Formats: sequence, C-alpha cells, structure tokens
Amino acid sequence: MSFSVAPTAPLRYIFVLGLLMENLARHSVFSCCQCGECCRGEKGILVTPAELEAMAGHLGLSADEFTSRFLVATPLGPQLATRSGTCIMQAGSLCRVHPVKPRICRQWPFLPALVAHADEFEAAKEACPGIGVDIGHGDFVLASQDPEPDGI
Repeated sequence: MSFSVAPTAPLRYIFVLGLLMENLARHSVFSCCQCGECCRGEKGILVTPAELEAMAGHLGLSADEFTSRFLVATPLGPQLATRSGTCIMQAGSLCRVHPVKPRICRQWPFLPALVAHADEFEAAKEACPGIGVDIGHGDFVLASQDPEPDGI
C-alpha cells in the first residue's frame, strides 16, 4: 500500500514550523502590552478616506459626523485629533477603533523611521514597554522584514 501524501506531509510541517518561528521571532522583538503609550503625543496620525470610512462605520457614525467629532484639518489632510496629548480614539489604554485603526497605528513599532535609524529605535524602545529591552536594532530590522502576523 502506498501513500502519496506521506512524503509531502513532513515538508508541510517544516513549512508551518518555519512560519511559526518567523512569527515567534517578531513576537520576541515586540509584544503589545496594551499600555497606550504609542497613542500619546500631539498630532501626526493622518487618515485616508478609506480609514475614515472604516472608523466611522465601526463607531456607527456617518463620515461627516466622524469628521466633525474626531478629525482636524491640516495642510497634509485630515488627522486624528488629540486631547491632553493623547489620541482622541484612546479610551483608557485601549483604542476605540482597534479593529480598523489607521495603517500607521497597525505598523507600530515597525515604522520606517525606526527601522532605518537606530537612534529612533532606541528612543522608541525607552517609551514602549512592548519592545524587548535586550533587542538590538539589527534584530529589530530583521523582525520588521517578517510577514506581519494577524492581529498586529
């Protein structure tokens, strides 16, 4: 009796194990603590029309209502407002629009500036408790090249 699936099964397991190891490497570099530190600061979160629609829909608002309540106009385009130095979408330490948050928020901490500049990475590491304290910039850069796991 022969099994045509048997020889490929180990290869499938090796492939899956490789994906798990990549995600584990990325996770060991950054594990979100949901502290909200990344939501602190004034200005900077520009919103695309698609992101505006997604956030408005998530909150059950029209795009116009969302815009008037949560966005400010800037020369670069609409931007999430801040209140007392914190993103207006922050509720406690959590994001009210987490499932549909803007792309730049989903990228954290793997932002281009942090990947490109070791000093920027070190400053972010001091502010964000989710970035491993023993992680060097080289490991961070390598982790940034891994496929983004779901939910980040």
